[in-house]
Amino acid sequence: MLTPEDTLRLNVLISTCVAIRIDVYKLVVVGLTEDKKEQTITLNPTTDSSKYIQAVQKLLVNQVLGSMGGYPSYLKRWSRMGQVSSSNLTSLLKIGNIEAVVAVSNSQNLNDEVLDLVWWCATNTDQQAEIGRFLLTRDFVVEHPVGKQIASYLLEFLPFTDDTTQLIDTTNLVLQGDLISHEAKDKLWKQGQRKTAFLVGFIERMKDNLPNLDGTVALNLDIKELECVNSEQGQILLKTIAHILKKINQEHVLYRTLEVLGTYLSHPMIQPSAQIDQLQSQAQTVLEQLGLNDEKIKARLLLAGVSEQLAVSTISAHSLAGSAIRKKLSDVLTPIQAALKLLTTP
Repeated sequence: MLTPEDTLRLNVLISTCVAIRIDVYKLVVVGLTEDKKEQTITLNPTTDSSKYIQAVQKLLVNQVLGSMGGYPSYLKRWSRMGQVSSSNLTSLLKIGNIEAVVAVSNSQNLNDEVLDLVWWCATNTDQQAEIGRFLLTRDFVVEHPVGKQIASYLLEFLPFTDDTTQLIDTTNLVLQGDLISHEAKDKLWKQGQRKTAFLVGFIERMKDNLPNLDGTVALNLDIKELECVNSEQGQILLKTIAHILKKINQEHVLYRTLEVLGTYLSHPMIQPSAQIDQLQSQAQTVLEQLGLNDEKIKARLLLAGVSEQLAVSTISAHSLAGSAIRKKLSDVLTPIQAALKLLTTP
């Protein structure tokens, strides 16, 4: 099916390049040489373009991996499981198949030597953001110069992302270390006041180093049980969570916010529960066991038991979305918001 000219040029590309990617929209095949120079082939389809691309990929797989049947099916299954051996990594980056690039990016054997090639192969593909997120889950990538390139791309890609989980995950990942500038973090924080999924990424990643753009100060209450909430960062965190909960209209934003809140305020005498009334009773009981009588401490103990358990079953049972989440879960959210308000009031 391939023209003799394309077949010849593809074979030359295979022999001279260390990585190959296919632009299925422009119908070009691009190879990267060992000295980081790009070589481009413009394809000349003699049939349907999608079938021609498949023929190109079949040739690449046959020549590089010795497989006649196209991209090996076992690699499709393993792509997102990190089970690709180190010996296969470089070869998989020469077959022009984006699933192979996903497999390498998610491989437990990924290393510095292959990282540059993986990101190059991901460039200008539909899976570039997904691959970028995979890569930024690795500590060595965050420390590598390519890490900043990935973070910069993901930051630019954010406005075009609709999936809430991806918004949270991307924000969480780009906030690592110094991947993005302080100015970029502040801008993202401000955008989060409207798009609260961004704020969830902040409270997950930076709960002890959140931006303080509104002059929040620590509360000077010398009470051991309230130390974690009275610090400047504690106050910013609780105010941010209150803001997120006030605007809740998406289940994953709620689940992950509740998890951050409960984890941050965890207490050795408090156990999570799926029932808000049980948490309220537990807070009162523990308060009495501590020999204390302080409404703020009681509020802190209530929030220590908060988790996604409070919301998952109700949202799932009623298939809730949008403002219906706030309405149906008002009996859960109202006491939580009241506790947050009390703890952030001087």
